[in-house]
Amino acid sequence: MNIIVCIKQVPSIEHLKFDNQARRLIREGVSNQLNTFDRRAITEAVHLREQFGGEVVVVTMGPPQAKDALMECLMMGADRAVHLLGREFAGADTLATARTLALACKKIGYDLILCGKTATDAETAQVPPMLAELLDVPQVMNVIALRVSEDRQSMTVTRETDEGTETLECTLPAVLSAGERLCKPIRVGPADAPQADGKPCEVWTAQDLHANISQFGLSGSPTWVEAIYSIEPQRKRIMLDGDVQHAAQKLLDCLREEGYGAHEWKSRPHQHIRASDRKPYQRGAKAIWVVAETVGEPSPLIHVHTGQSVRDVTLELMGAGIRLANQIDGELAAVVLTHKPNELVNALAAHGADKVYAADAPLLARYTTEPFTKVVCELIQQHRPFAVLFGATANGRDLAPRVAARLGLGLTGDAIDVQIDDQGRVVMLKPAFGGNIVAPILSKTTPALVTVRPGMLPKPEPDPERHTIQIRVPIYPMPTRTRVISEAIITAEGLELDSAEIVIGVGTGVGGPENLPAVHALADKLHAHLAATRKVVDYGWMPPQTQVGLTGRSIAPRVYIMLGISGQFNHMVGVQRSGVIVAVCDSPDAPIFKQCDYGIVADWRQFAEAFAQVVG
Repeated sequence: MNIIVCIKQVPSIEHLKFDNQARRLIREGVSNQLNTFDRRAITEAVHLREQFGGEVVVVTMGPPQAKDALMECLMMGADRAVHLLGREFAGADTLATARTLALACKKIGYDLILCGKTATDAETAQVPPMLAELLDVPQVMNVIALRVSEDRQSMTVTRETDEGTETLECTLPAVLSAGERLCKPIRVGPADAPQADGKPCEVWTAQDLHANISQFGLSGSPTWVEAIYSIEPQRKRIMLDGDVQHAAQKLLDCLREEGYGAHEWKSRPHQHIRASDRKPYQRGAKAIWVVAETVGEPSPLIHVHTGQSVRDVTLELMGAGIRLANQIDGELAAVVLTHKPNELVNALAAHGADKVYAADAPLLARYTTEPFTKVVCELIQQHRPFAVLFGATANGRDLAPRVAARLGLGLTGDAIDVQIDDQGRVVMLKPAFGGNIVAPILSKTTPALVTVRPGMLPKPEPDPERHTIQIRVPIYPMPTRTRVISEAIITAEGLELDSAEIVIGVGTGVGGPENLPAVHALADKLHAHLAATRKVVDYGWMPPQTQVGLTGRSIAPRVYIMLGISGQFNHMVGVQRSGVIVAVCDSPDAPIFKQCDYGIVADWRQFAEAFAQVVG
């Protein structure tokens, strides 16, 4: 079984600094490392080769120093390496990168391609779906388990979703991206260097891949970065002294000053967007589209969902759509793909949709990549919108890159806002390097595509009297190379964290799962939701959907209260966008007290009980 693993060398983002005057990242003295998710992809590839034979080829596109990452992969057990090296590759966005890798993969030959779920520097998760589309093979993203059939023609794959897991049957060849819990990565060090001796590491140039080198690097990229700037929040770092009861009362007073219990928060005031404020548009006006995402309990029949509703992130995108469409005197449309969408159409109309393109078929009752891609692409080609907005969810990150690659369009992933600039261009604000750096990104192509992080934008106030034009989208039988065979909904907290105003973070300092009822009691008082550090999830105390941090999700609550969390970098990058951070830790030297707004040195349980009491 011939397996290609696409890897990336990334900087150690905890050591990156930003020069505000020059508006550039200071990379001098910053070490580089193999992307953490790529280690799992390599490990799984080695395991499969041991089971089925064949070879593992590792490929990267990068500067000369990227060879170090390739050598590490050879030490881990890869058989050979290919380094795509040359000035022609510089400045590539995700589509140009995927195009380059696709040409390399075709030249090498493969039965399976593995990638990391995402790169920790950019966090877009766009290259694997784009690569799958350019190679015309099926994809499964964020894989946590896989089993190849004996005839090697198909495999059974389990992927992690925002609510739980899905198990799919998928034909081979295919592209998979390795999730956090796929396997325990092989660890190597200097003593393992002889493992790479004698293994070939070839260097390929752009000319080795294709005569037309204009498709590579910056010239082949449909998006570009206009500038970068720092948005690292300045925390108050106020310590609340006194006994636990006094500190709890003082914290409540501080949070009330911040806006707790009121209609506005000082840290991030509400933008009042009303569906009733939608301006009239002229026929033929530019259109802003929102691709809707639904949630609902699945019935025992795997292809039918009941009780569906529009996911919160879709409503947030509708709020952005109202703002953008009003600014360009344009049209706002929603695209919904499901079975029996009537109630969803009404909800989208109430939240500002002038039109709803409704694709209704049992095949669309649950998300699968290829049918959804086909429908969305055909709609875009037929109607030519100005911009298309997706949620940066498990499904949105799976779908949008495939659509972009099929149509050759620019896509910005994981944005925190979308704007129209003075020249009438769509500008996407993309965070990177742990969320402290933001880059305005523009697209050379129309429509501009973007996935937007949940919880970043306000939902509009609905107008139940609004009506919409519903356009029925005909659906014809279509083949699909993946089939969902089972699913498990583990927790709704993964969805709730998208828009939660108050979140309580749980670290290993709480002691164990037997102590979680005390955390839940405080959460009930505050109407809060729970998040977890990676170790808490690894120990099995809380589900993976609640993991926040570098290898988990990013959240942006109004208030984040940390219990038993020391404040390590890998967790803190996931909460940088929080309005107010409260730290409770019994160690006065814990690093979290340098990164919070309000700090309390106390036993977490004593504080939780005291704070629940003063909240009443």
